[in-house]
Amino acid sequence: FGTIALLRAPDPTPSSTSVTAEHITVSPPTVIPLSQDEILGLLDRTPDYGPFADPARRASCLSGLGYPASTPVLGARPIEINARPGVLLVVAGDTPHGVAAYAVALNCSAADTGLLANTQIPRP
Repeated sequence: FGTIALLRAPDPTPSSTSVTAEHITVSPPTVIPLSQDEILGLLDRTPDYGPFADPARRASCLSGLGYPASTPVLGARPIEINARPGVLLVVAGDTPHGVAAYAVALNCSAADTGLLANTQIPRP
C-alpha cells in the first residue's frame, strides 16, 4: 500500500515561501568611492569628523569597529555611499605599512557601526 500511495502522490506544488536560487539576491560588494590616493591624501589634511567631532561619539564608533576608544583617527571626511551619508574614518592598518579606511553611517556607535564599506590600503 505505501509504495503504491507514494507512486500515485501528486507532484509537490511550489510554496510561496520556499527559497530557491532564483529568489536569492546578493548585493554587490560596496566599495569606497575614492581612489587609494584620495584616501591617503586625507592623512595630510585636518580630519573633518562631521558628527564624530564629539570625542565620545568617535570613541564609541571606534569601539564598535573593534578598536580601542583611544585609537587615533589619521584622516576623516564626510562621504556618501549608495545615497547614504556617512563619514570615512582612516586609522592605522593591521601592518605598519598600511591604513584601514571605514565608511560608517552617521549613527555609528559601539552597538551598531552602520558600516557602509571598508578597505585596507598600503602606504607608499
